[in-house]
Amino acid sequence: MPRANVVWGIDIGQCALKALKVRRVGEDVQVEAFDIIEHARVLSQPDIDRPQLIRSALEQFLSRNNVGGSTVAVSMPGLTSFPSYVKLPPVEPKRIPDIIRFEAAQQIPLPIEEVVWQWQTFQDPDSPDIEVGIFAVRKTDIAEMLSHFTGVAMNVDLVQMAPLALYNFIDFDEQRAKDGATLLVDVGADKTDLVVADKGRMWTRTIRIGGNNFTEALVRAFKLSFNKAEKLKRTAATSKYARQIFQAMRPVFADLVQEVQRSLGHYTSLHRETRFKKLLALGNGFRLPGLQKYLEQNLNIPVHRLDGYNHLKTAGPADTPIFTENAMSFAVCYGLALQGLELTTIDANLLPGEIARERRWSAKRPWFAAAAAVLLAALAGPVWRSYADRSALEPGRPLATAKRVYDDLNRLRQARNQWVDQGKMEEQLVEKYLRLYGYRNLQPAVLGMISQCISKYATHQPRFGVTEAERADVLKQLQAKVPRHQRKIVIVEGLEMEFLPDYRQDSPSPDATMAQQEANRLPGGGPGLKVTLMGRTLLPRAQANADLLRPMLRRSEEIARLPQGNLPSPIQVRKWQVVRFLDMKATQGTESGAPERRSPTAMPRTDTEMYNRPAPGSSEEDKLEMPDLMFPGEDMSKDTRFEIRWILSIENDGLKPLESPRPDANEPD
Repeated sequence: MPRANVVWGIDIGQCALKALKVRRVGEDVQVEAFDIIEHARVLSQPDIDRPQLIRSALEQFLSRNNVGGSTVAVSMPGLTSFPSYVKLPPVEPKRIPDIIRFEAAQQIPLPIEEVVWQWQTFQDPDSPDIEVGIFAVRKTDIAEMLSHFTGVAMNVDLVQMAPLALYNFIDFDEQRAKDGATLLVDVGADKTDLVVADKGRMWTRTIRIGGNNFTEALVRAFKLSFNKAEKLKRTAATSKYARQIFQAMRPVFADLVQEVQRSLGHYTSLHRETRFKKLLALGNGFRLPGLQKYLEQNLNIPVHRLDGYNHLKTAGPADTPIFTENAMSFAVCYGLALQGLELTTIDANLLPGEIARERRWSAKRPWFAAAAAVLLAALAGPVWRSYADRSALEPGRPLATAKRVYDDLNRLRQARNQWVDQGKMEEQLVEKYLRLYGYRNLQPAVLGMISQCISKYATHQPRFGVTEAERADVLKQLQAKVPRHQRKIVIVEGLEMEFLPDYRQDSPSPDATMAQQEANRLPGGGPGLKVTLMGRTLLPRAQANADLLRPMLRRSEEIARLPQGNLPSPIQVRKWQVVRFLDMKATQGTESGAPERRSPTAMPRTDTEMYNRPAPGSSEEDKLEMPDLMFPGEDMSKDTRFEIRWILSIENDGLKPLESPRPDANEPD
């Protein structure tokens, strides 16, 4: 699917159609429009024309909104999908697809030819184990969903499961807990989606308990119709019968908590080190008074209701209180739109392959028609020329005229050959001079990749002014606003680049066995670079690894692929890793009188002397174990020092420009 700048995310729920139009704006995204269209009746009720209700909502949506020129992404309910998660044995990367195909045939409870399925790998940064999520949906379910859109002449470009869209939202919008796992609970009308975000892993489950179960409990208790019971549920907090209403719904509260506890127990049995620090509440089901408090008391996890987004800007019609009031309803649409903008970790698209191919061919048909017209014009030229030549040499004309035409033709041919030979010599000279400029954009590309990674995730990185006073003022303001060990700053201490004749042959560890060296060998081959960045950050080691270094490294793969103006990217990231973490105290010398023994992880002496140099200021600063010259009065002995490394392949010499450069080629992701 081509990269999009404007995306409509559409989620058709049991009670309403929700839609969100999003545009990329720098590193964030902006809402340009939104819509909520309630169905005349709840779709899960019996004896209703479900397709007609959905079609009516889509027609109303199209009458109020324009989807032309936008990518359309839609969701599939979690109840119609078959997610499964397996751990892979340690194997070569090239064998992973074959193993996953075998696992898919075992895990999916239907014949493989009856489903559309995709897979995604997940890995905890602190663990070598690789987990794979296998996601499948019946072809008949997808066809039924797409038929609603084709019935109103709307093309769908992306299909995704609602729980995966929720994970994409929580991952991009930084809604996770900082020091543990996060459980997202989205209570809908007929189901509840559970999504676990745990470091680099994710896990989902859909429970068949939702807002309708609370309504049906009131139907049975008070002998009401479904619509009257729904109205009673929504006004329970202000009703004079509030106590009786909540007493009738209490069994549903208990069932929901029991299913959530079962799900958490299953996940923690597979990942015993996991500790849940946050429960993010989504969906209109949490408008029910008492549900948030009940979950918090029974699960012993802090519950936070979503009341806004961190990286979603509002403008124009979307900048209204109505959007804020319904923030909990747009999380799925937000996740769908992010995937359409190619800003997500999970990029699996469940749109059937034959439909995707048909869309690509439809987009190319105008080009085929233009090519056919050019071909016909090219064929008409020789036919006309042949007719003109025959007219010039028709019988009865003097032979001298024919000879003059022939001589003119030879003279023109000789002149042409002379200019062609001269042009070839000039082309060879131009190529010779151009080769002198080869690979000139290699180092700028590497430095730009590192700079954009730091700018993206080191959110407190100071931007200094020209004078020393401006620089001191910037640091002083940062020091006052953000505690030291919460500042996302990267201080670059060194950068090394080493040329590799073959990037697959990265310098192995001297202690590595032949089998380990063979396992670390990268696919492909060709010249490359080994780039090592040595630096320091104020964050603790675990937080620096999870929230700063590894996101930077993962993001570098996308940034490296971006063209440089009208030139293709000269590098590609083939491998990255956090090489090691260094203790700040390991750089200090030994006690006086003892021979100096440098730690094997210590930085060069020049850095050590710089860190141990006393900072200017009061006598209290001299008492610090390791005074920080950048932030006077602070101790940097507990900072995290690190080395991270990239293995890059050199893709081109930077001489041949792109044939049709993208207008947003230089925008960082």
